[in-house]
Amino acid sequence: MSRPISHCPEGQNNLAAACESVGDLGRAIPLCEAALANCERVLGPEHPTSGIVRRNLETARNG
Repeated sequence: MSRPISHCPEGQNNLAAACESVGDLGRAIPLCEAALANCERVLGPEHPTSGIVRRNLETARNG
């Protein structure tokens, strides 16, 4: 059974990037935060994907 995209860290990160690209930081930042929390929980904070999502969150916050 497939999971909704919003429950997958990669999907959350991709959706956040799309929101950021159209200037919707109000949606992008919470999605990035959720993606980071999920990545760190599943993969660990030192995993390269967690680092990518963390940088994406920083970029969105500095919008």
